[in-house]
Amino acid sequence: MRPSLPRLVRIIRDRAAEGTLAAPLPEPIRSDVRPPTLIQALLKRKEDQGSSYPPNIRIESALPKHALKNVPADIRKELLSVTKER
Repeated sequence: MRPSLPRLVRIIRDRAAEGTLAAPLPEPIRSDVRPPTLIQALLKRKEDQGSSYPPNIRIESALPKHALKNVPADIRKELLSVTKER
C-alpha cells in the first residue's frame, strides 16, 4: 500500500524551529581576485610549519617559457612534458 501525500508531509511547530539556525551563506567568489595556485599554497604551508615540514616533500615551480628559449624544439617538448604539473 502506498502512503498518501498528506501522510508524507510532516508539520513542524513554530516552537520547535525557534532554536535552529540556518547554515551560513558561503562567501561570494570574487572574479577580480585569483585564488592561490597549488604551488603557492604548498609554499605557504611549508613556511608556516617551518622545520616541522617533512623534508622528503620537494616543491619546485614550473619553468617559464623564456628559460627554454635556446633549447632545440624536439628536446623542448620532452622537457615541458617532464616538468608539467599534473
